[in-house]
Amino acid sequence: MEEYGKDCRGIYLILNPKSGKGGRRSAKRNALVQARRLRDRLGVGLELLPTAYAGHATELSKALSQDDGARVVAIGGDGTVNETASGLIGGRSPLGIVPMGSGNGLARHLGVPLGPTAAVNLAFSGRVIDMDCGVIGGRHFFTTAGVGLDAEVGWAFANLSGRGLANYIRATTELFFRYRPKRYRIEVDGQVLEREALMVTFANASQFGNNAIIAPHARVNDGWLDMVIVKPFPKVAIGVLASMLMSGRVDRVSYVESIRFRHTRVELEGEQGKGHVDGEPFALEKSFEVSVVPSALRAIAGVRAKEIREMDGAQGGGKENGLLHRK
Repeated sequence: MEEYGKDCRGIYLILNPKSGKGGRRSAKRNALVQARRLRDRLGVGLELLPTAYAGHATELSKALSQDDGARVVAIGGDGTVNETASGLIGGRSPLGIVPMGSGNGLARHLGVPLGPTAAVNLAFSGRVIDMDCGVIGGRHFFTTAGVGLDAEVGWAFANLSGRGLANYIRATTELFFRYRPKRYRIEVDGQVLEREALMVTFANASQFGNNAIIAPHARVNDGWLDMVIVKPFPKVAIGVLASMLMSGRVDRVSYVESIRFRHTRVELEGEQGKGHVDGEPFALEKSFEVSVVPSALRAIAGVRAKEIREMDGAQGGGKENGLLHRK
């Protein structure tokens, strides 16, 4: 376990007490037990803040956001993480995550362990980095947002009776074979692009969740977003594309175009579109903008996070600035 941060004076745990069942309820209990152990061992403050309604996590975290000696920890899935992070924008209190969701995209990107005990240890001890966020149609996102097939999957997934990877794969498979690509008009870096695409993803972090890495070069602290355009491809190629997605090499596929940007305007085919924000369904107007907010908040990251490794010099380089296409 990493050496505990000397600047940490208090931990605030935000969670939805009604969410989850079975194994997740047990995992929450384990997280709380470990948090109390560390409280007693280290003599730091600890407070549990249960949410009571949608948006409550944002209200709770915003009230704590200016205390740089506090660590505000979201215990839950991507929705709880998004709400909690939204309240910390512009503040000093860092975001910690104890992942309890279906995909846990941001947690995985930040090198947060999936086990509750290890995740709580990191929340108390992990290093703090600056983190960007994205804005799409006026809504903040911290992992990914998008339109097209992945958004349609998000809408379908939200209406299923159960969550989990199996249901996500089921929703994706059912939609993939009947989804029709749409046309998009994209203004970015002074250029106008006309594209037919299965989906357009805007990535702050590298993955959707479950280690499905859609933007391998994305970093949450570089002041940029990655736009990933997946063009129509033969149905027989789905296996290869899925393999490249899970191995972090999807940007090498000829049907995938990646563009690094700070601001873009997108016009959809039709009157209105279905979008998603960190996996949650979100209705978009026909024309909308996407932009990055650099260093919008602070976050706790593990040693496996590429941002930490690059800060320590274990990995160098990065992307050049400007409009960058990858085939």
